[in-house]
Amino acid sequence: MSAIDAPSTTGTVDIETVVGRFGDLPTVAPIAMRVIEMVDDENVGVNELADVIATDPGLASRLLRLANSAAYSRGQPVTSLSRAAMLLGLRTLKMVTLGFTLIQRRPPEVPIDGTMIWRRSLATAVVGRRLAASLGAEMTEDGFTAGLLSNIGKTALLEEPVYVAAVQDRGLWLDPAGEIEALGFHSDELTARILDGWQLPVQLSEAIWSRHPAADDETPTPLGSVLRLADHASALILGDDPDHLARAFDQCRLAAAHLGLTMDEVEQVVAMVSPELDDLAGSFDLEAISPSSVDDLVRQAQSRLAAITLDVASQLGEQQHRNDELVETNQELAAAASTDALTGLPNRRTFDAFLGNQVASRQRHPRESALGLIVMDLDKFKSVNDTYGHAVGDEVLVETGKRLGGGSRRGELVARTGGEEFALILPEIAAGDLQGAGERIRKLFVDAPIDTSVGPLPITMSLGATWVTDAAASTEKEIYERADAALYDAKEGGRNRVMIRPPA
Repeated sequence: MSAIDAPSTTGTVDIETVVGRFGDLPTVAPIAMRVIEMVDDENVGVNELADVIATDPGLASRLLRLANSAAYSRGQPVTSLSRAAMLLGLRTLKMVTLGFTLIQRRPPEVPIDGTMIWRRSLATAVVGRRLAASLGAEMTEDGFTAGLLSNIGKTALLEEPVYVAAVQDRGLWLDPAGEIEALGFHSDELTARILDGWQLPVQLSEAIWSRHPAADDETPTPLGSVLRLADHASALILGDDPDHLARAFDQCRLAAAHLGLTMDEVEQVVAMVSPELDDLAGSFDLEAISPSSVDDLVRQAQSRLAAITLDVASQLGEQQHRNDELVETNQELAAAASTDALTGLPNRRTFDAFLGNQVASRQRHPRESALGLIVMDLDKFKSVNDTYGHAVGDEVLVETGKRLGGGSRRGELVARTGGEEFALILPEIAAGDLQGAGERIRKLFVDAPIDTSVGPLPITMSLGATWVTDAAASTEKEIYERADAALYDAKEGGRNRVMIRPPA
């Protein structure tokens, strides 16, 4: 069903009035409007189209810059408009021409700078193009154009006082639920209706309409799924607030799983598009988009996500407005509440919360990959304390924490759960890879003694592991008990080994 045929909702803003105001393109420059019309005319050739573009130096220079950007360049400089049109493709040419023009539209006397919306849309377009290319070449350019035009509704709503008041109160990027509460509808619905009114390809409006399903049983179109992940990835790229980063990372992970992708694959895409963003931002007369390193963004997001899961930050944050000193104190307390003081690893409380979060996430969004858990004990650690004293024992524990922290991979959580007890949560792993992951950890110790103040001590570790794919059939307590039983098997089997117990 086309978005324009969908039932309308009503609220504090009349959606039909906003759609009507954007029903045509009154602010599109005559040359740009002519280009848009010519692209839809089967009788118009590329050279004729290039001649028209050449009469608008501003539009011509932008299109040439786009064709020579990292996103589209094929190694040879593009100097002719006809070559640029062929390289971009007619549909993309139409959409970016429209985008160039709409970015210049600034509602009169609006106290909010809408260019941030376009920066987010451009990042979504670039990521969407890469994701679409990896999933099916036929969607590549649709991934770009859908991303570029995906937030037209938000731009249109900047002319509505009710919406302006809502974003001033809650932040520029209201989520669909916040928009429905404020308006009675969300901006994706408005965007889809506007694009349908402009008679753009229906797959674009359907993708935008479906990217944030209203109910669990609704499924986005394939392009909608790409667009949803690209949108969350763009929030990660542009995020400058720890809470926003954490939310974007979590939403990326869920959207990626829906497409059968891992977060590592998403992070690779984000890293690949980073060089393109400044090029394209300049083409659209937008402020440069120079994201921090992907590793830094992900590390910040994961750290903050653990704190949010614990709910420590929110409990302490109720008084943050009092003064800057209290803010700093709260941050220190939150870190202390989630971290083991000796090793610096997450503590048992953080471990329990993270495991519970992972199980709950899988219950909401089942996926084929497994959730793995490895629990581990240092072998005969009591004899270290008895022979050399607790100070040396602490040295062993500190080095153990360093080796485990350095040996874990992105997205995994390693924690100290007791005296000489540690655990590793692997959110995305194939069940067949769990033995290898355990061996990777075990060899961190068997291959090198631990240096202490009394000399190097040979230390080994016993590990028990399990996994779950159908989280609905298990609780985090059951998963932990099964891994702990496997650890008992490892100790009974002679220590310094990895034992696995499969799901019941």
